[in-house]
Amino acid sequence: MKKIAFVVGVFPAVSETWMINQVAGALDRGFDVDIYSFERQDEKNVSDVYRKYKMSERTRYIGMPENKIVRIALALPKIIRLLLVSPGTLFKSLNVGEYGRNALSLKFLFWSEAFAGKKYDLIHLHDGVIAARFLTIRDIAGIKGKLLTSFYGQDVSRRVKENPHIYDRLKKTDSEFIVMSDYMRKRVVDMGFDEKRVHTVSIFGIDVDAHPFKERTISPGETFEIAAMGRFVEKKGFDDILRALAIVKQKANRKFHFSFIGGGELDQKLRKMTTDLDLDDVVSYKGYMKIEDAMKYLMGMHLYLQPSKMASDGDQE
Repeated sequence: MKKIAFVVGVFPAVSETWMINQVAGALDRGFDVDIYSFERQDEKNVSDVYRKYKMSERTRYIGMPENKIVRIALALPKIIRLLLVSPGTLFKSLNVGEYGRNALSLKFLFWSEAFAGKKYDLIHLHDGVIAARFLTIRDIAGIKGKLLTSFYGQDVSRRVKENPHIYDRLKKTDSEFIVMSDYMRKRVVDMGFDEKRVHTVSIFGIDVDAHPFKERTISPGETFEIAAMGRFVEKKGFDDILRALAIVKQKANRKFHFSFIGGGELDQKLRKMTTDLDLDDVVSYKGYMKIEDAMKYLMGMHLYLQPSKMASDGDQE
């Protein structure tokens, strides 16, 4: 049986159902899958697929605890395991001369211990920063396997703006790369990646057959229902939706109602903006939903909006 490792920043994430679907798809096709995540997120509102496939049993969390006492307590069994399984990994992870504070803090011990002695046919690295981290993990743990890196919006926008050299080492690896559009592919190639190893996969982790078309009709006097779903971050453009709705409220003859599904760092700002624009009577915030519940809710909408824009820090889709 072929073995695949998924290395991700956060798992499971309610806003990244496509990641869960990728794991499920690989399992359905007969692959053995392990998941390595730097952070754990609350499983509330996570897709039912996560539980159906018992993905928690396949997941190892490799992030370093901030609390020093907890860190030391959790580090001890890792040290003992590595002494028995892979002493070389232990000594490399603690090599202060080569890795400085990252070794002294035990960060690289936590990152690398789970990979010691593992072999994979494919290691799928989800986002550029995770891929850059994994190169150090590979150096320390000596893990073998072909690399596949998926780039996402901020990987080729904000992160490169903040650090133009962030992918210098990644460009020199034997990894293949996946991007979501030809536009993103051009940006990645322009950064110096080998165009022969950058592939556009426009839809991944989404079962389009699970979202059947439904013809929308509206009766005289019926409220026109509109919705948007996503993380409340600047690049999603949800503030622009509110400004547009304020214009619609002034000019439209038909009653309408708008639903936001999701949440995030701009939650309070968007709610205040809703009040300031006198939209409280036509806008509601539904919070996060399991994808199954969200899809049922959206089937009752007449219109779905999904704007996008470049954030002030350069982040974009």
